[in-house]
Amino acid sequence: MQNRTVLKLFGLLAPFFTWLFTAFLSGRKPSVHKTECANKCHIMQLVQSLGGYVDPEGKTPLTKVLERCYALGPFPALWAVEGVGKDLAEFEMTKGSDIKGLLDQPDLGPEWDKAQLMLHAGIGIGFVKHYIERLPAQASDEEVRTMVRTVVKLCRENSRPGYYGAAIESLGLASRFMKDPAFCKQVHRGLLAEATDSIGYFWRGAGRCLYFHPSNFIPGTARPMRAIDNGIAEAPTPEMRQTMLAGTAWAFTVVNMATPEVMEWALAHYDDYNCSDPGFRNGIISSVVMRYDTTPDFEGIRRFRDHSPADPKVREIWKSLVAGAVDTAVNVVHPVLAKHKRLDEVFQYQDIEALVRQLEGKG
Repeated sequence: MQNRTVLKLFGLLAPFFTWLFTAFLSGRKPSVHKTECANKCHIMQLVQSLGGYVDPEGKTPLTKVLERCYALGPFPALWAVEGVGKDLAEFEMTKGSDIKGLLDQPDLGPEWDKAQLMLHAGIGIGFVKHYIERLPAQASDEEVRTMVRTVVKLCRENSRPGYYGAAIESLGLASRFMKDPAFCKQVHRGLLAEATDSIGYFWRGAGRCLYFHPSNFIPGTARPMRAIDNGIAEAPTPEMRQTMLAGTAWAFTVVNMATPEVMEWALAHYDDYNCSDPGFRNGIISSVVMRYDTTPDFEGIRRFRDHSPADPKVREIWKSLVAGAVDTAVNVVHPVLAKHKRLDEVFQYQDIEALVRQLEGKG
């Protein structure tokens, strides 16, 4: 609860200081940066839940908890569901580490398939958080490798088919948030030894974390989004730079979907946001697939797609990059991945359209 109180206070102060800082920084737009900061603070509070989602005794059926999440409305529901998964994993970990089939509960019928992506992302956070908190301050490679092995095992044994990637991606999110780049390199070495199929997911999660990291709330002086420079500096390979950019763009898109002026400002500063990189477009597509799968009735997806910037140049970029990515996500990628039970593929960077063609036998 202490962390949640700090988070609430941070959410009150950060937007004001962001506005104040950017008011004296040339080439920035204080109102846009303040809006973006407030959006991030709101999302972080939803995931953490100032009141907690799962009751301490675990007596409330999960379906009832999910019903309350969706009653919040389609936009906040996504984040609340992720918070439920996190709280659920943390609660189960208090009873022991031998957990299997956590999300195979019989009352989670097909009508709750829409919650599965973010529930899996949430349990991944809960598992990782539990074990990172128990590592010594200067953990050895062997200690980190043991943690990695345990988390991978928990994510595999508690994920439904086609959802493991959503859970293990949170290893990158939590590792980078709770530790530092050097620790992420240790985790990378652990994955090389224990689960090479999870490396892409891990670095995608690290990229997602960079967008939410408190050190990146204040815009940079060199470029508006510090997270992009962090990703370039921290990624172990050029491919992982695109992976981390995809994670950052994923978060940037879904967090600000209800306030399209934030994305509009980014497109007006196209080069500063690396908008031409394939990782940026992949991040938009992946985030929309995830959003559409979780809240298919969210009208904000359509409004976001149809947003029309006043500047003709930015308007054309919006149509080709943003609207095109939304159409691809909803009409091409989502139906195929859902059909083949591969929705977790959007939690790693790849040529997602090539994967769709391959799954459909057209590649």
